[in-house]
Amino acid sequence: MDNNKLNTEENVLERCVVDCEKTVIIHALVRTKGNQTAAAKLLGTTRRILDYKIHKYGIDCEQFRRGG
Repeated sequence: MDNNKLNTEENVLERCVVDCEKTVIIHALVRTKGNQTAAAKLLGTTRRILDYKIHKYGIDCEQFRRGG
C-alpha cells in the first residue's frame, strides 16, 4: 500500500476520533452544566484525564457554567 495514502487515511481517522471525542466531552459538560467531576463520572473516566482532554482540545468550560 502507498505510504502517502496510508498516512492520509490515518490522518482522517485521527481527525474523526478527535472530533468525536471533543463532541462527546462537550455534550457531557452541557449536561452537567460545566461540572467537570460529574462529566468525568458520566463519561466513565477520571477528572484528571478529562481535564487533560479539555485543555488538549481548548474547550472553555465557563461557557457551560453560564449556560451559553
